[in-house]
Amino acid sequence: MYDSYGDGWNGAYLEVTMNGSFVGNYECQGSFTLDSVYSTTGATMDFIFHSGSWDSEITFTITDPLNDTLYSGVAPSNLDNLLHTSTSTCAPPTGNCNGVSSVTFTNVTANSADISWSPGTNDSLWNVEYGISGFTIGTGTQITNLQNTLVNLNTLQSSTSYDVYVQSVCDSGYISSWNGPHSFNTGLTTGTCGAFTIELYDSWGDGWNGGYLEVLVNGNITQTLTMQAGSGPDQFFISVDSSDVIDLLYIPGGWPEENSYIVYDHLNSLITTQVGGVTSGPPNTTGLVACPFCVAPVNLSATNVSANGALLGWNSSTGIIGGSWNVEWGTSGFAIGSGTTISNLTTSSHLLSGLSSFTSYDFYVQEVCGQNGFSNWAGPFSFTTLPLPGTCGMYTLSLSDSWGDGWNGGSLDININNIIVQSVTLINGNGPEFFDFPVDSGDVVSLVYNPGDWPEENSYELYDENNNIIASQAGSNGAGPLSTFGLIACNDLLSQGNCGLLKVELFDDYCDGWAIYGASMDVIIDGSPIQTISLPTGCGPETILFPVDSGAIVDLVYSTIYQNEHSYKVYDQFGVLIHEKTSAANNGNGPESTYGIQLCDSPSLIVEKEDDIFIYPNPASSKIYIQSEIIFTKIEVANLVGQTIISKEGQCFTEIDVSMLPKGNYVMKLFNNEMMRKSKITIIR
Repeated sequence: MYDSYGDGWNGAYLEVTMNGSFVGNYECQGSFTLDSVYSTTGATMDFIFHSGSWDSEITFTITDPLNDTLYSGVAPSNLDNLLHTSTSTCAPPTGNCNGVSSVTFTNVTANSADISWSPGTNDSLWNVEYGISGFTIGTGTQITNLQNTLVNLNTLQSSTSYDVYVQSVCDSGYISSWNGPHSFNTGLTTGTCGAFTIELYDSWGDGWNGGYLEVLVNGNITQTLTMQAGSGPDQFFISVDSSDVIDLLYIPGGWPEENSYIVYDHLNSLITTQVGGVTSGPPNTTGLVACPFCVAPVNLSATNVSANGALLGWNSSTGIIGGSWNVEWGTSGFAIGSGTTISNLTTSSHLLSGLSSFTSYDFYVQEVCGQNGFSNWAGPFSFTTLPLPGTCGMYTLSLSDSWGDGWNGGSLDININNIIVQSVTLINGNGPEFFDFPVDSGDVVSLVYNPGDWPEENSYELYDENNNIIASQAGSNGAGPLSTFGLIACNDLLSQGNCGLLKVELFDDYCDGWAIYGASMDVIIDGSPIQTISLPTGCGPETILFPVDSGAIVDLVYSTIYQNEHSYKVYDQFGVLIHEKTSAANNGNGPESTYGIQLCDSPSLIVEKEDDIFIYPNPASSKIYIQSEIIFTKIEVANLVGQTIISKEGQCFTEIDVSMLPKGNYVMKLFNNEMMRKSKITIIR
């Protein structure tokens, strides 16, 4: 073994096995190392190269017992194994030592077993090695120089598979090869309630990739279960006594979404099935009661749901009159035992009050079995309290799916003033499914789409407090619907400057935000600082809008902190990009500041006055008429943050219905194959 640099193999090594059993690891310690590996006649030798830090420095040569070269060259890049049948020849023993035969198991219990065998022709002593199935010879428990062909193994684990090997020690002093493995399973130790069964599955077929399931009985961890490989089911048993409480806690490894498990009770009746989600592993299972003396309630419900209360209901499975129940409730996702408990209710309903508005809650119910204990918990049942209207009322979000199978893991974050207040999704079906959320006057509302599977099927619409549609996005061309940024609640002319809203978007290439470095940007209008903005975290965009009057001069002054991953964009009141500054353009010293922005005086935004186009009335409340010798085949109306509210195509437009638009300022664009004309319009009510 050679190393051209002389500092050894830097973590690389050759692993050698004989007949599948590990022999040793070999490596070069300096510039050159010579070593030997012993083999038996006709053994299968396997040489496996493991890569290190500087494989380009490595060469090695392997020769067989007849001095023929099997390999000579550089470290193999593909790490293929070198398999070789040994050419060594060992002298046969002077006596016959063929080994034992007919290995059998008797008197197998939960923690012991008797092993016996038929002796060979020239043996008087025997060695036994055993361990949990799959162990490697040399790592198990050995019993040597046995004088009888029967041995009792004890202190075994219950419900476990074991392998056993037997070897002869012959009169000639030679020993035989190991005879085995021979396998058996110990019996199951059951409690007063028998045993629960847990089956583990993996949808990909490569096991749980380091994930595992902790089994707690009465709060104490008794087992840790996992799948090493395959799709399953791998079956495990839990010994339980009557009224034991069992919790199953899932700890994720790699690819947790592939994992799932099923739990059966002592009668082999299905208790629960837990399946991994799109990106998460299967949920925990808590509060299972072994051999409950009564059955869990059914038909859980929540009615008369208000902003701060709900009437919880359920039915007894046993139909017992005069029974009692325990209820535990909390915000969605809480673990049994950590919520608020109401004990010994004598009616199958309960009115919860003092809840938070616009919040998702879970509740569980169990029946009290008198002196004999409790049923298992039924639940969770989830409900969401109603929102309290904001000062601007309620916005309504409508989700749809063209295929009819829901959003397949996709979701939409409702972001108000840079805070996610709710994430919504369409579980199944075509929709539409509606979600209401409160907004205060001046709130900045953004809808951020997170794709799942088949995002091109998803679409959404947003309606304002007057039920006017203010955003509409649909997936297409393999992509999901676009996100919507910067909608202003109750956005009328009085809440803007008379020149409209200036929009700034902040970005970070490393996705750790600006705030972590103290970076920020000062917004200065006519020489007076009005706001300091920053990107709290993530990649962005962080969208900030502020009103600007005609003739006002806006300066955006970036902090002097050295950062090479920050950038920003500036849009005018029509949604047109007018400035984009990056750190790269400033030699990595952070984006340059921008000075002297004048919205209404920007030459690129002047709408030309055409003698051949007449648009009236303006302001309008219901319809706008277009009089022109030019034939326009497409018309769009956009709000002041550049989002298209109306888009129509046809042969010739002479009018457009604007009755659905909230009052405020808009931009109308007229198109044909050769030109586009823009005009400002105002909607009044």
